[in-house]
Amino acid sequence: MKNIIFICFGLIAIQVSAQVSISRQVLGCYGHTLQLPGSVSLSGTAGEGVVETVASGPYALTQGFQQPGIVGNIAFDVLAFDASCPTSTDGYAELENISGCRPPYTITWSMGEDGPLAERLGPGQYAVTVQAGLCSLTKEFTIGAGPDSECKIRFFKAFSPNGDGKNDRWTIENINRPEFADNKVEIFNRWGQTIWSGSGYNNDDRAWDGTTKGGNELPDGTYFFVATVSDVTHKGYIELTR
Repeated sequence: MKNIIFICFGLIAIQVSAQVSISRQVLGCYGHTLQLPGSVSLSGTAGEGVVETVASGPYALTQGFQQPGIVGNIAFDVLAFDASCPTSTDGYAELENISGCRPPYTITWSMGEDGPLAERLGPGQYAVTVQAGLCSLTKEFTIGAGPDSECKIRFFKAFSPNGDGKNDRWTIENINRPEFADNKVEIFNRWGQTIWSGSGYNNDDRAWDGTTKGGNELPDGTYFFVATVSDVTHKGYIELTR
């Protein structure tokens, strides 16, 4: 005679037989119980004869087998900060309070950036998507602008002329506005030699692209500029990284 004993938290099921054949079945609890917001609770088990899905607010839960974790809808906040004026790109946006589903989260901005912070945004409409597994949520947001009177010259400190179509020219923000059209820009190497100069700088066909006046590519490094804009002289440095 053979005794087979199944134990679950103090519950004992005994079957006595000379030849025993037992199909797979659930005799009791195995794991733990979670109480969720509202009136929904979830017990982790070793297996369930009946699988049931319940919902409470943002949660959708399926009971049965070992629960790997709580799955909820993704939620997050977008904080948008306006550009200083209609032609400026100093607006930015960042994400806060990301929750739901199961990390890690993948963040994709409509501008092609990733990560929780998007910078150098001009006025306009944008969107950001956060994904985690099969969960996904997209939110749109707006970057506004301050008045024209706040449009100032701003010299970016770095650029990457590697031919990928992004940031291939050194940018002087707002230099193409009519009030700043009277300008002259000179670029120097560390020994004080002039390697590029031009008048009417406009960030487009009259802009430094990381080459000499003769069209030779310059190596990575720190370069210096002197820009005279509407009779005001500005000086600083630029990091060139290909």
